[in-house]
Amino acid sequence: MAPVETEGISHGESHAVLIGVSSYRDTAFPEIPAALNSVRGMFDVLTDPELCGWPEDRVTIIENPENAAVLAQKLRRIAEQTSDTLLVYFVGHGVISDLGDVCLAVQGTDLRDPDLTGLEYSKVRHIVMGSPAQVKIVVLDCCYSGRVIQGLSAGGDSHFADVTAVSGAYTLTAADAAAHVVPLAEQITVPTSFTRAFLDVVREGIHDGPSALTLGDIYRELRLLIQSRGLPEPNRRGTDTVDLYTFTRNMAFRPPEYTAERAGDLTVRLVTPEAEESLIRLMEKQDPVGLTLENLATLDDSPGIYQLYRRQAHNEGAIVYVGQSDRSLRQRLQRQMVKISGRLNIDVNEMSFARLYVEDDLSVVDPARLLVNRLRDQGEEIPWHMNGFGNSDPGRNRDRTALKFQHFDAQHPINLTWVIRDHGPSELMTVLEFATLVKGKFPYLFRFAYQGREIETVSVEVPEGAISADKAFRLLAAALGAEWQVSALSGYVVMYRERGVEYPSATRYYCGTRVWNSTPEFYGA
Repeated sequence: MAPVETEGISHGESHAVLIGVSSYRDTAFPEIPAALNSVRGMFDVLTDPELCGWPEDRVTIIENPENAAVLAQKLRRIAEQTSDTLLVYFVGHGVISDLGDVCLAVQGTDLRDPDLTGLEYSKVRHIVMGSPAQVKIVVLDCCYSGRVIQGLSAGGDSHFADVTAVSGAYTLTAADAAAHVVPLAEQITVPTSFTRAFLDVVREGIHDGPSALTLGDIYRELRLLIQSRGLPEPNRRGTDTVDLYTFTRNMAFRPPEYTAERAGDLTVRLVTPEAEESLIRLMEKQDPVGLTLENLATLDDSPGIYQLYRRQAHNEGAIVYVGQSDRSLRQRLQRQMVKISGRLNIDVNEMSFARLYVEDDLSVVDPARLLVNRLRDQGEEIPWHMNGFGNSDPGRNRDRTALKFQHFDAQHPINLTWVIRDHGPSELMTVLEFATLVKGKFPYLFRFAYQGREIETVSVEVPEGAISADKAFRLLAAALGAEWQVSALSGYVVMYRERGVEYPSATRYYCGTRVWNSTPEFYGA
């Protein structure tokens, strides 16, 4: 099986199913609030265009399923219609039946009869293998007894990865025995230990690694990371060719610098100085055009390189950022236009861009680096380069990071007066429905946790008329009460079941009916 490239691939015939079970009717199963955080984290990395690049409509989240038969039926319908990549992820409790079968516990599973009330993995295996998907991936963050508070279960003698192996597919498991999670009190804001490590590898990338990471690359790095954290070792089964499946871009990838000292007689330079000069001269000839929807609509949906210019009183247009996209130049610039439009201290009408399409493999050529180096050699500064402008969701672990004064989010914080709608009728929605609705309308990230039952059961009375981001956050906080907090940071907004938590870059907090401003703490000023 050839590696599947993350750039240029269409996930139109692929499907990912993310299943998380955090609460159970049978009190013999400890609750796992971290399970739903894990599902959300997996969704975020899969749909991040800078990482895995799955379209959101090709990723299905199933939270706290009650009936194993209904869950199996839904999984089968999806698997039958998937022809490219089928990914099944489960996080929750796993149980071993009296006959030694692995059963995935749903909300209605009875620990006394897991084979009758849980989802036997043999059925999952049969469903996965019956799919026409060319690539089949199963990730299981669970183990099989659920009797230890600090972990999802206590151990046993049999090997979970062997029991759950799928011939011809790839199965990754959290542990042979006890899969670890943090204590219950800490699970409100974090994923399970295994999924957290997996997400860290995908988001951080692998230094000195290739431009795109395969399942094999990720597993090797994941194992080292988990060992360093003193956690149970993961396991995996699959053919060697499945190991080569490309899962994500490597965010830590940096092309090696060419040096004459190491060239020697056996080194070939694929990007010649002549080609570099040609690229630079051609870009210099491009006349910048306004960063508008009309201009972006004329672009091809092709890979390329671009420069962003900002017009201010003292200049006609200085270069503030150099970037590239090995998927779609048009989509990349559209996202950045939306991002800029939702920020303070800047007007998207000040922005323009110049671009070139590139046919070569951008992970090898890296034309953005060539342009950045040339501009710096000429004494020009590129204020947004390496200062946070192109960053995606940093993840929960980075929410308390103090920002440099020069950081894009520090210079251009999010606009809380952003209007979500100008008019509309009054509506009654659940917190989850309203939060999901407004999340898609913000020009910046709004991350919230699926914690407790309030988010699914508590209602929000959405008034008629105009609604701004600030008003939406007030409505959500008031509906959830004093046990929840909405925190507007300089670059994005988070909503978690917490109170009194302070963030260095926060500009405003919402908790119940209380709203108060905060002065961000930046360094390097």
